[in-house]
Amino acid sequence: MDFKEIIKYDDLISVLDNFSYITGISANFLTADNQWVENKKKGTCGFCMLMKQYYQNGEACRNSDLAGAQTAQKKKGVHVYRCHMGLVEAVIPLFFNNSYIGALFIGQILLEPPTEEMWQEVFKKIKDQPLDIEAARRSFFNLTHIDHEKLQSVLDMMHIVAKYILDSEMIRISSLSSIEKIIEYIKNHYMEDITLDDLAKMVYLSPTYLSYLFKKQLGITFKEYLINIRLKKSKELIETTDLSIGEISKMVGIEDQNYFSRLFKKKFGVSPLNYKKDKYIYDIYKKNANT
Repeated sequence: MDFKEIIKYDDLISVLDNFSYITGISANFLTADNQWVENKKKGTCGFCMLMKQYYQNGEACRNSDLAGAQTAQKKKGVHVYRCHMGLVEAVIPLFFNNSYIGALFIGQILLEPPTEEMWQEVFKKIKDQPLDIEAARRSFFNLTHIDHEKLQSVLDMMHIVAKYILDSEMIRISSLSSIEKIIEYIKNHYMEDITLDDLAKMVYLSPTYLSYLFKKQLGITFKEYLINIRLKKSKELIETTDLSIGEISKMVGIEDQNYFSRLFKKKFGVSPLNYKKDKYIYDIYKKNANT
């Protein structure tokens, strides 16, 4: 699924842009399936762009980012760390109904002005790589640097941004879109063993929240909706085929025929067997009336 289906993309870009503009620090978002949503105003720092393009084919940067996101996800809280080049980055994970939906990244930055000594440590790592060393040096000395006190203020603002994103429901599939997809799936797979957990994974929602959406938008629970679909189909099969009640019960995904019969009678006011008999009598009457 394209991450733009679960993110209000333009709204998120606007938030990231404003955060970057106010703080002077790049802010980006990594989705749960590891796709980047990057701010447009500041983008990624020049030094990091060079590293991602030319240092170890970008693998070191990707591994560092993924490790940072995974640690933040496990901690369920902000994670501040140094990347493989010694730059500081902060990550805050976002959860919606206990489901991890991605992480906000800020950085990379330095906590003190860049020095020749710091550059030499970087140079040792990149000197044999196929990149423009002089361009890397210039971009390194242009890195944003802030002190620890300002970093804490930035992190506090980052928490506010994260809360705003969640409270405004900026990141999640729209309720209507989720239910429409689930309904379509149920109509095509009602005869299979369908669980709420499986459906929730399909639309990147927690089972609890998906259950809430069903009740809110359809007025019934997921289980009730699935049973209604199965009973409606069974009624059609009784009307249009000569299959036995047991065969029909299994065809609509209900293995226990007695349970199926109870559900059918509760829904239509008559047992499936009697409904079948009534249908048979009606067919004979209709046939005779037409002769």
